[in-house]
Amino acid sequence: MGVSLSVDRPASRQIVCRILEGIAGCVAAQTAFRRLLVSAYETPLVPGAAESTSTIAGFACRGICVAQERELSEFVERGGHVSGELYVPGARVGRSYFFPSGSEAPMSSIRLTSSRSFIKPDGWQAEDILLTPFWNGSKVIGQIAVDDPVDGSRPSTVTLSRLEELAEVAGLALRDALELENLAEAHRVFHLLAESTMTGTLLIEENEAQYVNASACELLGYSKEDLLSLSPWWQVVHPDDRPTFWEENVAGPQLKGTVRAIRRDGRIIWLETSIHPMEHRQGGRAFVLHFFDITEHIEIESQLKEKALRDPLTGLLNRSYFEDAIQTEMERSKRYKRPLTLMMADLKRFKLVNDRLGHQEGDRILSGVSSVLRSQLRDSDWVVRYGGDEFLFVLPETGEGVETLEERLREAVDTWCVENVKGIPVSIDLGWATWTADRPRDVAELVREADQMLYRRKAES
Repeated sequence: MGVSLSVDRPASRQIVCRILEGIAGCVAAQTAFRRLLVSAYETPLVPGAAESTSTIAGFACRGICVAQERELSEFVERGGHVSGELYVPGARVGRSYFFPSGSEAPMSSIRLTSSRSFIKPDGWQAEDILLTPFWNGSKVIGQIAVDDPVDGSRPSTVTLSRLEELAEVAGLALRDALELENLAEAHRVFHLLAESTMTGTLLIEENEAQYVNASACELLGYSKEDLLSLSPWWQVVHPDDRPTFWEENVAGPQLKGTVRAIRRDGRIIWLETSIHPMEHRQGGRAFVLHFFDITEHIEIESQLKEKALRDPLTGLLNRSYFEDAIQTEMERSKRYKRPLTLMMADLKRFKLVNDRLGHQEGDRILSGVSSVLRSQLRDSDWVVRYGGDEFLFVLPETGEGVETLEERLREAVDTWCVENVKGIPVSIDLGWATWTADRPRDVAELVREADQMLYRRKAES
């Protein structure tokens, strides 16, 4: 269904003219044509249908003499009509219409004809007509008409593509702005959101970006040209997040939470995203992606979470972390039938340290012993401050050789304490329990077994 460009209100006429002026300026700056006319229709035209007519909602021009511009203004003011017969299927080239000199072109008061003499036999001719419509679905809501190319050449594929891109932008701007009640305000807000805020915007169709705003370039570290040339566009999404970034369904693509992106400089950032499916071009599937950088928020959240799961004195994981994560580690051992050992430890004669040397000295010793314990284990092992001077080690894929580890830990702690604790022979006691596929137990049973062994060792020493 076509969008009618009603301009009964001054605000409506102003927004139409502002959009057309912007497109006219872009065509003049980005193509080789020295004369051009950009116009919008009150109601959509059906291409090729003589009975489909409309008045002109507004126009903008460049390079046209005063007399021609006055003639166009008078045509619009008296409600002159244009017809869909202007867009003859046989003249269509891509998404434009080209009527070479000598061909039978429908008459129209909104096209350009040149008074210049061209000398290239196979180049642009004075009566050549090139029209690039603004499409809304299968209907036309406006057009770009150009004439007088600087180099005298007929339009190339590159030229047509650029004109069609600009016409597409014009069509989008007209449809989006004029569907809203307060058009002038809508244009201001659209411009603010698209170009002036910290929110990145990509218009995606067929896995390629058709439009990017300045904020998208700044957030992702790419130039506008680089982003528009990326194919597929989702190369900016972190490889690990691509499979779950969105899913397709009958309503179009749906995002699934936050996503990591890779900037051009290789830095990974976190983006909060939203997606809006839309119909683009003639029946094409497309969507607008909005995103903003939440990396700092994620990092702060991660730091707070890390802080909440670590003991502030020793820097080791705390009991809360152990209780939350041990089931996952246990499930992994069950899945792969690999052993898992829980080892518990406490410091012998540590109470004497607090009683004789004070709690500040006790904290120093706890922190130092914690560093020693951590240094003796693998990166895959956990060290948990279980409470007071008690420690718990989670040792994945560890069954045999626990005695060797026990001896290494004992010697390392004894050596550190001899050098750093004066007057009190602090040492460490340890006990453990191992889960294996042929002797399964739950976590509570493993902790209880390790604790019982620890206290047997303490009683024996």
